[in-house]
Amino acid sequence: MALSFTSLSSIAFSALLLACSGGGNGGGGNGTRTDANTGEQCVKVTETEANCANGIDDNCDGLIDCENIECSFDPSCSSQPLIDAGSSECGELSFGGEPLAIPDGNGTVYETLLNIGGFDPGQTLDTTDGFDSICVVMEHSWLRDLQIEMVCPSGEVMILQEFLGTTGGELFMGMPNDNDGTNPVPGVGTEYCWKADGINPPMLEWANANTGVGVLPAGDYRPNGSVDDLLGCTLNGEWGIRVIDDWASDNGYIFEWEISFSEDIIPDCLIIID
Repeated sequence: MALSFTSLSSIAFSALLLACSGGGNGGGGNGTRTDANTGEQCVKVTETEANCANGIDDNCDGLIDCENIECSFDPSCSSQPLIDAGSSECGELSFGGEPLAIPDGNGTVYETLLNIGGFDPGQTLDTTDGFDSICVVMEHSWLRDLQIEMVCPSGEVMILQEFLGTTGGELFMGMPNDNDGTNPVPGVGTEYCWKADGINPPMLEWANANTGVGVLPAGDYRPNGSVDDLLGCTLNGEWGIRVIDDWASDNGYIFEWEISFSEDIIPDCLIIID
């Protein structure tokens, strides 16, 4: 389960993202519902739980008081866990970062950051199964220029695309403006993802095995590094994509990017992104 890309333009945002659904008992559209356990009829008072401490299912969704996600911040429920914590019905799994211009450089480092909160305090990535993918929508007029890395909050680094030296032919990512000088004029981005079980080998390994192909196809690629490189990484904090341009000429642009985690490591129904 992963959420779709969201175009962020250059907007910095702070949001509470909820992706939970509660259970409930069958009923009609007349504001009443029969409780499957007691056989008694529930009368719908409000659309959400009106009172988190009255012992009544105010909105007839089959959940009482603190079992409702909207009661999470109510003082009477502060000591109780969220309903369905860690289940497939809860957790925001994918988080989108901001755009990044990649002007021409030679050893120049560019970075875009995303601050993620909402994991348990001190929670770390303890299994490779906890990481799903990192995806970018980007263009560049010479992929061989670049080393692309993912950096986690505690400093662990996974190499996504490895710079292999100043040899090899031109290879586009997406549809770049090839004659836009030092600073990029954004072209058209293509979506590329890095996954441990990606169907394609690492990008330049794929390109070197498919000579004559001038544009890297969209799709899932295996990273040059390993998800093992991220084990022990702190989950709360600033995640980043770091791009190092190690070969003069050409430029590119990351329009948007997204990191996704397995639902198994999401602790509850509330994830905060700044």
